[in-house]
Amino acid sequence: MFPLKLYLFGMPRIEYEGKTVTVKRRKALAVAAYLALAEAQPGRDTIAALLWTDLDDNHAHGALRSTLSALTDTISSEWLHVDRNTVGIRRDAIWIDVSAFLALLSRVQTHAHPSGTLCSECAEWLNQAATLYWADFLAGFNLEGCPEFDDWQAVQSEWLRREFAAVLRRLAQYYADTQQLDQALAYAHRWLLVDVLHEPAYRLLMRLYVASGQRTEALRQYQRCAQLLEQELLVPPEEETTQLYRELQNSDVSVPEPRIRQREVSPTFVLPVLPTLIVGREKAFREIKHRLGVYGGESHSTIIVQGWPGVGKSALVAKLAHDPELLQQFPDGILWTSLGETPNLNNALLVWADAFDLSETSRSRKLEEISAALTAALRTKRMLLIVDDIWQVEQAKPFRVGGQFCAMLLTSRLNDVAIGLAASATDVYRLPILEEAAAFELLAKLTPETATAHPEECHKLVRDLEGLPLAIQVAGRLLHTEARLGWGIQNLLEELRTEVTILHASIPDDMIALDKGPPPTVAVLLKRSTDLLEPALRKRFALLSLFSPKPATFNLAAMSVVWSIDDPRPTARIFVNRGLLEPLSDGRFQMHALLVLHARALLDHEPQRA
Repeated sequence: MFPLKLYLFGMPRIEYEGKTVTVKRRKALAVAAYLALAEAQPGRDTIAALLWTDLDDNHAHGALRSTLSALTDTISSEWLHVDRNTVGIRRDAIWIDVSAFLALLSRVQTHAHPSGTLCSECAEWLNQAATLYWADFLAGFNLEGCPEFDDWQAVQSEWLRREFAAVLRRLAQYYADTQQLDQALAYAHRWLLVDVLHEPAYRLLMRLYVASGQRTEALRQYQRCAQLLEQELLVPPEEETTQLYRELQNSDVSVPEPRIRQREVSPTFVLPVLPTLIVGREKAFREIKHRLGVYGGESHSTIIVQGWPGVGKSALVAKLAHDPELLQQFPDGILWTSLGETPNLNNALLVWADAFDLSETSRSRKLEEISAALTAALRTKRMLLIVDDIWQVEQAKPFRVGGQFCAMLLTSRLNDVAIGLAASATDVYRLPILEEAAAFELLAKLTPETATAHPEECHKLVRDLEGLPLAIQVAGRLLHTEARLGWGIQNLLEELRTEVTILHASIPDDMIALDKGPPPTVAVLLKRSTDLLEPALRKRFALLSLFSPKPATFNLAAMSVVWSIDDPRPTARIFVNRGLLEPLSDGRFQMHALLVLHARALLDHEPQRA
């Protein structure tokens, strides 16, 4: 039995030995809530940025230290793990209602019987979960001047509401199947309170009322459903709901048993071209599919894949769009699109609308109307929505059309965009570069004759290219062409390591998300990121090429010297957010070898002024 308890359903509160602990600072409760839902121990920087956006780094960290003291000083229990960089909850020292709720759901999911069925033991666990969820997550709690926390709270609340709705649905169906109609009706009504527009809940209620001898009440449920759908979505009920209503109007017609019937509907797909060559991404595939719920456990409603330009984000999600396990996880289909830095959002969304044969969605309709029509079409679907190559956070908004059973897989090269799209840090998946063995395997598949004849040089090449799939693909194709011509490749191997030959090569067709004319060069791909910078910042980025590459790493002091400025942190932060630098654990920063080449090319053309 835990003496310390944290309640997050409803207004947050902490109890110790059965008595409510007075926590004077609301942000202290916000920190406790954030830590409770974090999968790993978040960094101090993350929490400070979430709750004190109006303060500079030093004052935000000071406020966090004071807030942590407000949590620990009033409770004589070591329930927080606090070190120099991270903060976390010692989960063996505290009971948390949300954690208990999710643990019960996980127990049902892993119980040894056919998937989708409930036994009496499972029903009891779900009853316990429904009892824990007496109010929405942090209901009635808010923080003034903390929009980032408000956004996080809203996403967590919506996710837990979806889980709760699934609990109520399964309990209503279980009690309907076991002819315990009073309990089934009670849970079906609670289900509707969570989602008043969910037609399967109305259909189940209609059948339950008929089974309990209340046909008039069953007809009234249909009328309520039709009225709400008209008011909220401007759509009529689904044909299945209307057909059931017609059957109920004829008292001589026997109504089928009160069960949620699954309609036989063909899945809907908008898919990219299947990539022809992906090597070394098995771990990434497993991790993302795990987060999407393929292997059981807690699933994420949104995942953002972020990484260096050319690391293979587009190829990865394109491959996942064709993955058989994901097709099984999302039986109603998969929708994919790729945006780029200057997208036509209307056209991209219309492609999805056309897949659903939304004939009323004409080319002249506004983006908001197309999005609303898709939202209505997907509200009960179980689909995966993939939006690739996002450059601005607001560009993703029209594509958030999935219902409670859908998930989204997004990609962006920009760190600040990825963070802006994520509800929490755990929603971002950083796609790493290839390990040397996988990078060599990729090069060998592209130019087997070169890898066989010059293995040592090829290993050195993939190390110098730092495992970036784009660079290796370009290098491999150049080497293969050289070998087919019968020319010596030693000079080319050296050029690919030291010169800008690779920058002027075209990007392979199967690494381009959208077919928009001739394949751009590698330099054009990288230039898209640096073109976003102001001239002075672009100059500072170019100056980073002065550092020794392979790998190019440097600290803030070195950047201060090369830029001739006192405080390099604001500029470094911009470069990290733009996906041009990567922070390392020891306070240093790294720039990929390909970006070093690009920075060197910029330095040759930029005015000599920082």
